[in-house]
Amino acid sequence: MKKIMGLIILTAALTLVLAACNRDDDTVSGAWSPYAQPITIVTHVAPGGGMDVATRLFIDIARQYTDATIIVENMAGGGTRIASDEVLGRPADGYTIFGAAMSNVNTAVAQGWDLNHYIDGYHWIAKIQRDPAAVIITNEAKNAGMDFNGVLNQAREMGGEQIWAVPVLGGNKHFEALLIWQATGVEGMAMPFESGPLGAAAVLGGEAHVQMGNPFDTSGRDLWVAAIASPERMPGFEDSPTFAELGFPQLNDMHMWRGYAVRKGTPPEMIEWFQNLVTQVSRNPEWIEYNAGNAIAPTAVFTEEFRAIIQDTIDTTLYWSRYLGILD
Repeated sequence: MKKIMGLIILTAALTLVLAACNRDDDTVSGAWSPYAQPITIVTHVAPGGGMDVATRLFIDIARQYTDATIIVENMAGGGTRIASDEVLGRPADGYTIFGAAMSNVNTAVAQGWDLNHYIDGYHWIAKIQRDPAAVIITNEAKNAGMDFNGVLNQAREMGGEQIWAVPVLGGNKHFEALLIWQATGVEGMAMPFESGPLGAAAVLGGEAHVQMGNPFDTSGRDLWVAAIASPERMPGFEDSPTFAELGFPQLNDMHMWRGYAVRKGTPPEMIEWFQNLVTQVSRNPEWIEYNAGNAIAPTAVFTEEFRAIIQDTIDTTLYWSRYLGILD
């Protein structure tokens, strides 16, 4: 009987050893590997959108530092919700990343979505871009002597009728305009034009007096940045003063951000690996040149600091959404 029991135990042990030998090292150890399967970055925009273009270049440059397969999956629509639901519905196995932008958080808050799910359901792992806010007017107005102070004086003279073009009411650019009006003691009228290019066209066509946009909105157009939210004057915009220079340092940090998040519960090995990859890409000359050419500041901000930025976005959106009556 003892011999039989011994044989059973030995057979079971050999079975376990052979099973382990037939599996790869990552499976045996339980460690996450970037090579086990493709990594998908899901974006909330269509091909050609800002986050899509940035992500595809990020992946191209990342190939210099890793042999992992990384692909992009576009899921536009639903006010960013379709993409977010997709990511949150997949396993937290480290093979799905959410390509997120400030608008994802703005929308979740303003629409009253469950923030425990749509914000805290994520581990916010890396902020990669800082797209500074800009007050934009025509070159014709600039040549006639208009500057940022002139914009403010015009706003006072027009008694709240000065039109500021923004992509959408209740969105980030609308909030930035409200912040400027609050800080400078003027009033204006925000008018939606769906996108930066359409807002620029509205200013050029005389439908709006000012555009609340980003510096790149002036690219190839007869427009000028009258004020920019940047620590210092940006390359290519050396004649555009910062808000701090103009006497409003509290406005100098207004910007739109882009970054990446994964579902909570994602293996820490994956998060560390991806953050290291972001650091390497952020120092790459091609990445730096691309961002500079689009008037964007590349960044590499991680976890706690990034989550603090998310919270600031939440607080700002809540404040202005309540001010506008969008939320109770």
